[in-house]
Amino acid sequence: MNSAKYSKNTLHRWLWLSFIFTYSLIFIGGLVRVSGSGMGCPDWPTCFGKLIPPTHINEITWNSHIEYEEGDMIVKNDTLWVSDYNFTSLESFGRENWHPYEKHNYAIFNARHTWTEYLNRLFGATTGIIITITLLISFFHRKQFKDIYIANFASFLLTGFEGWLGAMVVASHLEPIIISLHMFFALVIVSLQMYALIKLKLYLNPKLVDGTYSHQLPTYLIILWVATIVEILLGTHMREGIEMLVKSFPGQSDMFLMNTLGAFKYIHTVLGIILVSITAIIWNKVMMHSQPHWVVIILTRILVGIFIFQIVMGELMVFGTFSPSFRLLHMWGASISISIIMGLYMIINRSQFND
Repeated sequence: MNSAKYSKNTLHRWLWLSFIFTYSLIFIGGLVRVSGSGMGCPDWPTCFGKLIPPTHINEITWNSHIEYEEGDMIVKNDTLWVSDYNFTSLESFGRENWHPYEKHNYAIFNARHTWTEYLNRLFGATTGIIITITLLISFFHRKQFKDIYIANFASFLLTGFEGWLGAMVVASHLEPIIISLHMFFALVIVSLQMYALIKLKLYLNPKLVDGTYSHQLPTYLIILWVATIVEILLGTHMREGIEMLVKSFPGQSDMFLMNTLGAFKYIHTVLGIILVSITAIIWNKVMMHSQPHWVVIILTRILVGIFIFQIVMGELMVFGTFSPSFRLLHMWGASISISIIMGLYMIINRSQFND
């Protein structure tokens, strides 16, 4: 194997690694939300003022004759306190040594939630490092694969922005609009990563564009990508609404929660029907009115399979229960469809361009 081919294979492996880690992070982020662990670490980038979070409430409970350092946090009287400087506590609390945490008033410690959120942050940091390495590798190929480098650079910038948004999610005490933005940019990142992967595949294997396709397919795929993004954001908003309703009306039935959601439930359902219809049209045009490459056939089958899976998960939640597992799988399946749509668009649009 010559060095040039080895170098391209290295880029290919790191593109895949970035893609897999980003999707894994989306899954873990969804796990944080459905498990209620979003405020497990009430501050950022530390967790209860520590690099390694506490495992027991005693570690962040005030005690006398303890050496505290500036920035240490404790929970006392349902308030999160931050130490103002280094000192040793006396017999009494001594409020002059502390100030209440200013960004929100959340002061609940749950070890499971804390460590779920902490591991999410560690995985996020690891994903950021992998995306950075991928950018550096693509930098050395920027003359040959300029568009791949640009896509990786955009992914790198958005990953940094996502880190900042993650901090804002905590500071805002899980403000729904910020959570929705956090999800939106994650979907943009995986779309860019799929773009880079398919671009490199097309460079290394031009036969991927062998095949003829209906000229309407790229338009349908663009519409499907946009509509799926909107549907995911609507679903995210509904999920946040359901969680707030559960807190406001504890013990109420799932049917009551669904009825209380109001118009969003119906908009989400109608848009879901539209998505299924567009997917059926795409299936028909690929399988019946085109001569597709085998990769396009596989991607189309995966796309249809995902939407069937989404329908099943949606129905289970409507007529069954709002199980955290169902909600997590429903969200993750939808996010996977985004990159599949992007991959199909890249190959089919390029095929038409070559005709």
